[in-house]
Amino acid sequence: MTSFHYVLMVMVLLICGCLAKEYNVFCQYDLASYYYKGRSQFFEWHLDSRLCTHLVLGSGIGVDGETGQLRITDKILLLEKNKLSSVKTMKWDSIRKVMFTIGGWEEDSSAFSRMVASPKKRDNFYTSMLDFMSQWGFDGVQIDWRYPTQFGGQSEDRQNFVILLKELGLIFRHHQLILMVAVLGRTNKRHLESYNIPEIVKNSDFVHLMMHDERDPFRQRLTYNAPLRGNEDSATKSIGHWKRNGKAPEKLILGIPLFVRSYTMDRNQSAVGSPCKGPGRPTKQTHRSGFMTYNEWCVQQSKWNRKFDQVAKVPYATLGDQWVSYENPQSIWAKMHLLEKHKLGGAMAWTIDVDDFRGTCGESHGLLRVIFSALGDKNALTTEKPTTEAIGMCPHDGFMRNGWDCRLYHECRDGERIYYECLEGQYFDEKQVMCRPAAEVKCDQNFVIWRPGMPVYNFKNMPLNLKIVD
Repeated sequence: MTSFHYVLMVMVLLICGCLAKEYNVFCQYDLASYYYKGRSQFFEWHLDSRLCTHLVLGSGIGVDGETGQLRITDKILLLEKNKLSSVKTMKWDSIRKVMFTIGGWEEDSSAFSRMVASPKKRDNFYTSMLDFMSQWGFDGVQIDWRYPTQFGGQSEDRQNFVILLKELGLIFRHHQLILMVAVLGRTNKRHLESYNIPEIVKNSDFVHLMMHDERDPFRQRLTYNAPLRGNEDSATKSIGHWKRNGKAPEKLILGIPLFVRSYTMDRNQSAVGSPCKGPGRPTKQTHRSGFMTYNEWCVQQSKWNRKFDQVAKVPYATLGDQWVSYENPQSIWAKMHLLEKHKLGGAMAWTIDVDDFRGTCGESHGLLRVIFSALGDKNALTTEKPTTEAIGMCPHDGFMRNGWDCRLYHECRDGERIYYECLEGQYFDEKQVMCRPAAEVKCDQNFVIWRPGMPVYNFKNMPLNLKIVD
């Protein structure tokens, strides 16, 4: 091919838009997931770094409203447990940048308000932030102020926040650092009054559109976490509004909440928008009202009555008086299609530690894989578009017999296997769910036995039903 033909081909591809757009896959890692119990406890080595382009650490860092300086609010987690050090020393595959979050739903909004109102405090904020990033080797920051002008804030917050972003943007560009702002994507009047959208977008590298709100479970009505379409909470309206006013869709990052939001129903009213009694009951793994990790939800989902809203593209489920809204492959694929349609900059997985990172219910990081398979580098990881929700070694609760030895059986309970063995001369009867005399139980033990000294199988001819006998 001549150079002329090559240039001509590239020009044609550019004109028709055939060249693939490069998207960002931001992975928020809530360091506080260390405090979860059992299968929900997450450590940094659980992360599959092939699935992210940016890693964003959260929890434990806020603002001192008196001095304006950055402060570590959870020194036990970040310092004594060495979370900052352990993340810094890890080697990543496709992750380009590692960032951290200042703020979050547990941080006091008034502390941000006092800091942005004072030039001296803002200067202390910048200095302490740069020192912190230099010490721990971070490449950028996500400012998660919830929310300007609200919860102890002042009306001046809206403009003072812009001043902070302008000043911080100049500093970050000089040091080649990334500045991301997390905003609530809801489009009702109260939330929009918090943000000067054109200036926020102009002075930030990325704007993370959060579709979830930690206050939802306390509002006494059933609410979807992140509907695709519908009311002012929908991703469609949020993207449309921020795109029109910010005029830079490539900076917008759509938040995908991977956690499960739970409520307690009032008189079994299960339609979205119905009045409720408040948050769902805390679970054994997280001990948080109105919250459940996806990895603890997926192992018990067969017990729930599951439905899918075809308009909002949201799955929801009920069990007794409990009601949950969550994401599944179908709902995430719908959001990825919307993201690509509007040519946004990428998605934020919030948070990777609540996903099925162990692969108990299917592939590890099952929800994050859906995001990556839609947006990520197809050469980095081979994935297939999911068509159904995956099931793992325990697809449903109950007792099941071992396929190789009829004396052995196990119980599946909330995704965990508990193993048992019948007495000598007995087989487990799956129909009667009990051990019975072997002569009275049909037992098809169809396997290939291998003992030491026999010819060795290789990966090409190894039987799937191979049983090794000493």
